[in-house]
This record gives sequence, C-alpha cells and structure tokens, in this order.
Amino acid sequence: MLLDAGLSRGKKIVVLQPRRVAARTVAGRVAWERKVKLGAEVGYQVRFDDATSPGTMISFVTEGILLRWLQDDPSLNSTGVILFDEFHERNLLSDVSLGLVKRLQETSRPELLIAVMSATLEVEPLAKYLSSKPIAEALSPSKPSCPVVVSEGRMFPVEVRYAGYQDEQPAAERAATAVEQIILDGEPGDILVFMPGMAEINATIRAIQSVRLSEPVVLIPLHGDLQPEDQDRAFQAASSRKIVVATNVAETSVTIDGVRHVVDSGLARVARYDAERGINTLQVEEISRASADQRKGRAGRTAPGICHRLWTESGHLNRPERNTPEIQRADLAEVVLLLHSLGIRRAVHFDWLDQPDPVSVDRAESLLRALGGLRQQDSASIADLGTDITPLGRQMLKLPMHPRYARMLIEAARGNCLPVAALCAALVSGRDLLTRVGRDDTHVKEARELFEGSDTSDFHTLLRAFQFAKSNGYNLERCRRYGIHAATARQVDQTWQQILEVAQRQRLMGDRSAGVDEVRPPADETLHRAILAGFIDQLCVRRNLGSLDCEMTEGRRGKLMRESVVAKAPMFVAALIKEVVLRDSGPTTLIGLATSVKREWIQEIAPDQCRETLEHLYDRTHKRVAAVRVQKFRDLMIHHQHQAEVDPGASGACLADAFVRGEFELPLLNHQIRQLIARANLAARTLPELEFPPLDQNGLRQVLSEAFRGLSLAKQAQGAPLDEHFTRLLGSARLALLNEMVPTQLALP
Repeated sequence: MLLDAGLSRGKKIVVLQPRRVAARTVAGRVAWERKVKLGAEVGYQVRFDDATSPGTMISFVTEGILLRWLQDDPSLNSTGVILFDEFHERNLLSDVSLGLVKRLQETSRPELLIAVMSATLEVEPLAKYLSSKPIAEALSPSKPSCPVVVSEGRMFPVEVRYAGYQDEQPAAERAATAVEQIILDGEPGDILVFMPGMAEINATIRAIQSVRLSEPVVLIPLHGDLQPEDQDRAFQAASSRKIVVATNVAETSVTIDGVRHVVDSGLARVARYDAERGINTLQVEEISRASADQRKGRAGRTAPGICHRLWTESGHLNRPERNTPEIQRADLAEVVLLLHSLGIRRAVHFDWLDQPDPVSVDRAESLLRALGGLRQQDSASIADLGTDITPLGRQMLKLPMHPRYARMLIEAARGNCLPVAALCAALVSGRDLLTRVGRDDTHVKEARELFEGSDTSDFHTLLRAFQFAKSNGYNLERCRRYGIHAATARQVDQTWQQILEVAQRQRLMGDRSAGVDEVRPPADETLHRAILAGFIDQLCVRRNLGSLDCEMTEGRRGKLMRESVVAKAPMFVAALIKEVVLRDSGPTTLIGLATSVKREWIQEIAPDQCRETLEHLYDRTHKRVAAVRVQKFRDLMIHHQHQAEVDPGASGACLADAFVRGEFELPLLNHQIRQLIARANLAARTLPELEFPPLDQNGLRQVLSEAFRGLSLAKQAQGAPLDEHFTRLLGSARLALLNEMVPTQLALP
C-alpha cells in the first residue's frame, strides 16, 4: 500500500521483524502476493542470509541488519519508510532501533516515515514516546501528537478451553493427551503446539507418537535452529493432518494455513542477564497473558478455531499482563558498543522507550573496556578525540556477533589461527554440543576421554568431538552413542562457515580458505591467547590446587565444573559461567569451558588494566606482616612475590587492620583504655562543639597504626604500650575537659 501510494518517495520500505523465520516467510508471502520473484521487488535480509538486489523496494529485515546499516550510513539515505512489526515482543534490538530512528527523524531526516505495529500493543506509552515535538509538528502542526491507527483486521472466533485442574505431568505428556482428544473428537484442521524449546519439542513429538491416534498425522518441528527448508515444511500442504510443534517463533507474524487448533503449554524459554554478577541464565518461564493471546490468534487466521490452554483459568489471571522488555533482562554489550560508536558516550542517558537497569549499562561498558573496545574512563585521549570508542572497538563493530567473539577473532587473525578460533566461537555461541554424562553412561564416559586429548583447554575436547561428528556425517545414532548432539554439531558447522564468510569479507583471513583440516588446534599458544582476549573479564584464579574453588574479578567466586580437563591450571579463562541450584548447597556459580592462560599474556593483551603494587599482608599462619609485590588484573590478584624489607608505616597499619578484623588479641587494650574510648565517643556524640575526634573503628585503626609503627609481628604488637598514643591523640586540653565533663566517677553525698 505504501509503495503503490508513492509515500516512500522512490526509496526503500524497510519492515523490521523480530525473528529470522518471520522475515523470511513474510517476505515470501508478500512476493507471492505481488507476483514477483523473491529477491527482486520484495526481499529479505537476516544474519548471514541476504535475498535482496539493487532493485528491491520492500525489505523484510531483522533489527540487527538495520543497526548495521546505521553504522555504514547514519542518515539511511536510501530508506524512506521504516515499519516496526510485532513490536509487542519488545526485543532489545527493536527498542534500540526505534530510539535511533526516532533520533534520526528528529534531526537530519524529518521526512523519514515511521510506523510501529502490533496486535497486542500497549499504545499510549508508545504514542507518548513518539510524540516528541519535532515529529509531532512535522506530522500535524495543529495537533502535536502521534497518530494511532486501529485496524480490526479479519479474525475468526477462537474458543478458549482451560485445563480443569493443575496437572503435574510434564508439558509434553499433557500436550500429547490434548492432541489425542482433538483427533478423537473428530474436529477438523491442523494443530499447532507451543513448547518452550527444542528438547521439549522432541519430547512432545515422541509423546504424540506413543499414543494411538485414529488417523495418520504428519509431525513437524519448528524452531529457529532448523534449516530454512526444514522450517518451510510447517507452511507447506501435507497429505495428512499436520501437527506442528513449535517454539514461540510461531507466536507472531507467521501464518500456518490450515491451523484450527492451538495447544499451548503456556511456557517459553527466557534469557535473562544478572548484571550484578555478569551471569547469563536461560530459564523456562510462564508466558504473559499478552503472549497467550498472540498464540490463541494463530488458530483464528483462516477459519474458526479452538485454543487449548494447559493451565487453569484461575492460574491465567495470576500471569503477568505483558512480557518484560528484553532491554530490562538482557546483556547490553553489543548495543552499548553501537551507541558509543554513534557518539552516545553515556548509553544510560539515551532516549529509551523503557530505561534499562543502569547496573546493566555499567556492566556492559565495563566489559567493553575490558575487551579494549572502549577507552578506560581516566584516559586523557577521550577529551581530545571526543569519543571513547577505540579503533579496536570499531573493528569489533564490523563483525555481526557479540563483542566477545569479535575480539576473539581479531586476536586470532593476528596469531594466524582464525579458522579454529571461528569454530570455537561457533561452538560456544549455541547449544551444548556434548550431553551431560550420567553415572551409568560407561560408553559415553570412555568416548569423552577419547576426545579429551589435552589438559589445557575444554575447547580442544569440543573440537575433537565436532570433528568426530562431521567425519561421521552427523549420524544421529553414532553421535548419540558418543554423547554428541548431532543436530547441534550440524548447526555449529553452518555457523562456523557463516563466521568465516564474515571474516573473509572483513579481510581478517587474507586469501586463505578454511577446510576441516584447519580446525586442528595450532601447535603454539595462539588459540589460547585469542580465547583469553574474548573472555578476559572472566579470568579465574584457583584459590588452591586442592579444590575447584576459584576467585574472579569484582570479588566473585565460583566452582570449576568437575568434567573440565583444566583441573590443574592455576589460572584460566572461562567461556561459560552459570548459576545452578544444587540440592545440597543451594545456588552455586559453576565455571566451565575453561582454557589455561599465562600471566604475561594478560599483561600483553590488557596492559592498561594491569597494575603492580607493594602491599603489606597479614599472614595468619605465621602471625606476621609480609611485604608482597602484587600484580593485579583489575581487582583480581594474578601474581605475588614476597619482599625482604617491610615499610614501617605500612606494616603498622597492616597489624592494626588485622586486629580490627579479629586476627589476634591485645591484652594491653585494657578496661581503662576501653573506658577512655567510650567516654571520648560519648563526648563526640553529645558535645559536637568540643570537636572530640571520634574513636570509632577508623579512629582506633589510626591510633593502633601509630602504636605499631615499625613492628611486623603480632607478638610485638601485643607488647606495645597503647595508653600514651590515645592520650596523645586527645591532647592534654581535651583530656582535662573530658575528665571534667565525663568523669570516670562521681562522689555521692
């Protein structure tokens, strides 16, 4: 409609879709309706897949593609209209894209048209956000507000049926029972089943296969990790009734012809980011009422339908009304790097529709500084250059992946081991390649030992397992016997090739082509250095080699997974940090995918984040102060060396700190001195005009530091006289006043 009406002024119309499946299938549908070949007038572009041409006027793209375009052409001169479809999903990139396009419209492109579309959108806050003065005046000088257009569309009625009681059976079993009942009742139409993830989809398909159905059916999985041709099966006609078991990729945008029944588990797998600890979690959660309505609508697209909800009606009312915007639960590193590249140095002050947690923004900026993408905060060059993004950060932006993997590939290119590093990035950016080994899986345990040919990195184990799967043609049964997810291995191979293509375009590989022979880990340590560069903020130091407990930056602690081969390394980086709830010890931070590293590499890769200081530490075992030259990466000690001489003042302060922490007793801190401290503190509180120095914990530490000056043993400190130092601190005048105002005793008549 927009194209035919000429509203795009001869420029492209860009339709943003939150999912790759939707971008591809909707583009195909529109091309069919326009009677044109896909990739001509109508096309799509998603990560690693471009079906457009110079003559494409309508492009269906994911938000990440639009953000790449903004980097290359900040004015988007070739675009006339941008439509944000299915905006209710509130993806992180949708929010950022809208904020940047709104900013562009308010500044250099007032003629750029924007529309935000959704079937279940909370309209008023968004209309208010878009009703900023420059836009509103351009749209309607007499009525400065964002127009809201309501289109009822053509929906068929959908009956909703709830479960009669709270069923404790697994969702897959309940869904299979619902499917069996639909077919038993003879109700016509295909069935769409919603499950939270691939594992639940497979379990549901197995459960449906195990029940006796009165007619033949075609079972089709649908999720984002499938090949495009496998995804297309869900949209094609079938000889028998179709039962499509899908994740929420089928929740919006896409229409599966023939679907008259929706069986909804009411669950979705939701990624959340704990900004306080820098840990990603992926949990199955109950969907919101808005998402449930979206799923229900899939049954009423082409005919009247029925939605079978596998939860009770009362339970439905207790669900949240809408989804939590992803910006409030996601890792913001990639987006924050983009904003900094566009001159927005404080991402927390960007014009967001919903403000992200400032802690999440700070965490993202801290990570980017650790990776070398942003200059350190105290860098003088920021003021000179007007921006804090580094040349390395700009190079990272050109790679369409998380900054971690981009940094890893750049370092690998320098070390001439990019193909194997790209494979490592593919291995860690998706689902687990290897299954968890059970107690009785003897064969899998032996196979795992076969893959474990190195004790320096868990990546070597994954590389060997991947090579095994590839050389066996991803045979499902053979991979299963060796504890490998065949489908994941195939997906890793595709992702690997896509990463290599991007690296080739960015000239990181030169003229070399990558084959399977190149995935062998290089003989030198270049791969480990590349992994360190990408995960340097997840550096771990073993507390002692007798346990799996580790120290990390920012005072974090974790436990190395028992199956890791890097059990003897004193220092390593972890590509996986996750929190689990253990039966015997409660929440525990587990550390995995470890790679041993050397201290000198850290100093070479991140010299501006390393520092060396002379510290005085109290040795509890020997009850003495030791002077130690300490090397730290950020706040994590990575090396220490004892010194022969101690500094007199620092040694005294160290002993004072040790006493305050309760490391040893002071017999000479007797009742008389403690009474003096109590009297002085009473005077400081009640008579502030007398300006008595408070003898709180800091005041006590100050007095003891002077008393212990030049001492290094706890035994020496215990014999040091203390009363003269307290009286010296107060002075004779204040001491006399104290005896008058707060005497130790009163004579009563």
